[in-house]
Amino acid sequence: MFSKPAEPRSIASQLVILFTLAATFLLCCGLGVLYWIFVRHAFEEDNAVLADKILALRADLNRAGDPETLNEELKILHGDERAAYWVRLIDAGGVTVAETPGMNALLPASIFPKTPTQSSSVVSPKDYRTDGKLFSLAGGVDEAGGQLYTIQVAQDRSGDEEFMKEFGALLVVVLAFGVLASTVIALTVTKKGLRPVTEMTRS
Repeated sequence: MFSKPAEPRSIASQLVILFTLAATFLLCCGLGVLYWIFVRHAFEEDNAVLADKILALRADLNRAGDPETLNEELKILHGDERAAYWVRLIDAGGVTVAETPGMNALLPASIFPKTPTQSSSVVSPKDYRTDGKLFSLAGGVDEAGGQLYTIQVAQDRSGDEEFMKEFGALLVVVLAFGVLASTVIALTVTKKGLRPVTEMTRS
């Protein structure tokens, strides 16, 4: 007995499924690479800005020569104003000589990465989460007035993290619509492409 030939409808279903899976794979790869590049670029840019902030603090400390001047500048920040950067200056004896108001309660000195001994070095940023916020912590050492000071800087990246989540959700929505559009296209193309086969089978 001869085996029953495959029905056109089953062939069409297989083609639609294969086309949709291939389109989904390509969309996932493309959107995943886009998200990775975007996130990497954003965090590298934030790290560069954080390093520039430490260099600017070093320049201010060397210009003033007295950490009290820097401390007065930090106190200008009002308590109800959202701080993008939190700054702390520690002398060689471990005493905090300048600090952003309220920083000790939120970001104690012990959580910061260990600073190098060379004044020209900057510690790689370290992520730290507290009170529902994401901070990037970095530090360095600088000399002013013949004394070494440890500079600790924290950058609030909660807004960046929230934006990344929203961007990821947007890409998921784009992926869902892309898969839906691929399925519709696959159905249309397969239906038209297999129309002659259907007519031959009916004949």
